[in-house]
Amino acid sequence: MAFISEEEINNIRNEANIVDIISSYIPLNKSGSDYVGVCPFHDDHSPSMHVSTKLNIFKCFVCNTGGNVFSFVQKFENVSYLESIKIVANKSGIDFKYTIDTHSNSKYKKEFDIMDLSLKFYQNNIASQSGIEAKKYLLSRGITDEIIKEFKIGLSLNDNKLKEFLENKKCDLDTAYNIGLLNKSGIDYYDMFNSRIMIPILDMQGNLAGYTARAYQKEDKNKYINSKETVIYKKSNILFNYYNAKDTARLEKEIILVEGNMDAISLAVSGIKNVVALMGVVISKNQIAALKKLNAKVVLMLDSDNAGTGATLKVGEELYEEGVDVHVVRLSGAKDPDEYIRAFGVDKLKDNIKHARKFLDFKLDALKETKNLDNIEDLTSYIKAVIASLGKASELEREVAISKICKDYNIDPQIIKNNLAPVVEVKKESVTRVVSPPKRKSRYNLAVEQMIYAMLLNKDYYGIYMKELGYLKNKVERDTISLIGSYIKKNDGIDISGFIDYIIEYDAISEFVNNILMKAHEETLAENEFYDILNTVSKCIDEEEIKELKIKIKNEQDIAKKVELIAKLTELKKGCGNNEGN
Repeated sequence: MAFISEEEINNIRNEANIVDIISSYIPLNKSGSDYVGVCPFHDDHSPSMHVSTKLNIFKCFVCNTGGNVFSFVQKFENVSYLESIKIVANKSGIDFKYTIDTHSNSKYKKEFDIMDLSLKFYQNNIASQSGIEAKKYLLSRGITDEIIKEFKIGLSLNDNKLKEFLENKKCDLDTAYNIGLLNKSGIDYYDMFNSRIMIPILDMQGNLAGYTARAYQKEDKNKYINSKETVIYKKSNILFNYYNAKDTARLEKEIILVEGNMDAISLAVSGIKNVVALMGVVISKNQIAALKKLNAKVVLMLDSDNAGTGATLKVGEELYEEGVDVHVVRLSGAKDPDEYIRAFGVDKLKDNIKHARKFLDFKLDALKETKNLDNIEDLTSYIKAVIASLGKASELEREVAISKICKDYNIDPQIIKNNLAPVVEVKKESVTRVVSPPKRKSRYNLAVEQMIYAMLLNKDYYGIYMKELGYLKNKVERDTISLIGSYIKKNDGIDISGFIDYIIEYDAISEFVNNILMKAHEETLAENEFYDILNTVSKCIDEEEIKELKIKIKNEQDIAKKVELIAKLTELKKGCGNNEGN
């Protein structure tokens, strides 16, 4: 934190438009003076997240997630606090001149640092005399110097040059072996990759996690060699180019999903930046979750062979089951997008993407391919498969599909609808939830929350509190008000969004304040109302003390001490206006 001042952080936060930043991730709609949207931090189906332009904060009233613009970006992007500041600055057009060590808080800092060194080594190689042939090969594929820089493409050499480089940098060679950069024979280490074009694979947070090593010399038998799975490289957690493509995908409301890394690079060469590649031909829950975060249509453009058709059906089905808007492009005349662009040009490919088919239409047609629909048994089998496929479809999709099938095969629509009914019923039951009623808070807790919220809106109320009360029962409450006081003194005022940053290092206090912000408090309190709340808090403290004194009196064996406690109790009751007996 030392290299970026608090003043700079405050400037970035104050200049950033929280609505613009959050709406670059999820759709927001105006609701009165606030904005609302579907919360991305829980399985939300109706807008439960509110964004306050007055307080410069967001809050979800269902999952209790909230904070300021940095908090949102930090949680959504799964990045550090400092990285969230940089992202907000960049999105707001604010110059951010600081360097951030993205690995500083990572448990795998050593591993990521060695990976970064390997990247520099490979990039230097391709830019040197040793990289001339490799660059010629890349240029023959349309991959320019600009794309080489954009994707940080490098080159591995022979004769254990990487091992020597890492040794000179005093790196732990066993760690380099564990993350797949080196191989091992007995106690000797040697380079894993030799004479190959090195395509870096970044994880979802932009950390270098592994490589695809591409052969460029004719004598190489294996076209591709990929990094082995390691503690930092899990294929199921990564989509190739996701980190670079996500902002463009959100902007264009569309992400193209291809099968291979070179396909993704080829599309990027052609100006199509909203593209990611699978790390195989299956898709994991983590990858689906990452795609859903983009709030974008997914266009599947996998290879055109039979395996690609099977993968399209399987991957498309899993995305469709998760409620993703899936479309399909099947390219004819070429095996994959890279080959298609070289054969027919990028404009033809873009036209294919523009006219991508809905996944359900593609699937229903695919179900026909192995059937002879003039045969009663095949037609019946096909109709049953269609009915099963419509279980997750929207009402409109079902109506359109049913209408088309009934028209094509002269079937009574009611027959299909009757068979669909049980599927729809199961679907309804599956989303039924039992919601536990929230725990009721004590009068004291509710009053303290109101009091602190009022102080966060009006610095004068802190002074009134210190003069009239100055004490609370619980440590987290006392610490929170102490920090409110120091924030006011330092900034000559109070601001909720700024205070959230001020307390970010104090987990318990951050959680306590966040919970207060989740409640629907009055936006402002009149001074007499604040005094009423102070009075309630004071009475609750006294009542609690009376209760504790009664227990002590009951258990005290020493007569003198018992008399002393009774006198104290009597005095306390007078102050409370409480006339009940012992």
